[in-house]
Amino acid sequence: MKDEISIQKAAGVLRFSVYVQPRAASNQIAGTFGAALKVHLTAPPLEERANRQLIQFLAQCLGLPAGRFSLVKGHRSRRKTLTIQGVSEAKLRSLLTQYLV
Repeated sequence: MKDEISIQKAAGVLRFSVYVQPRAASNQIAGTFGAALKVHLTAPPLEERANRQLIQFLAQCLGLPAGRFSLVKGHRSRRKTLTIQGVSEAKLRSLLTQYLV
């Protein structure tokens, strides 16, 4: 059974965890890591490059503006917490489902 991504609602935004593998061969959503979304990124973890690429990549995959995403925790860690505004939890789960099958 696949783990489910934990998504919390707070103050009009959704908060969820992401586990990032920097310096990967390609950018891809690679499933789950515990209750976090696992993402491989080609960018190195230097000078916020991987953090910026994470937001751009997720925005592109989900078809949402990058400005809706914010990195709120884990700037220097593989484990990060993101918030996204303007999307319901059901819609976010629906968008992520295509990558988690």
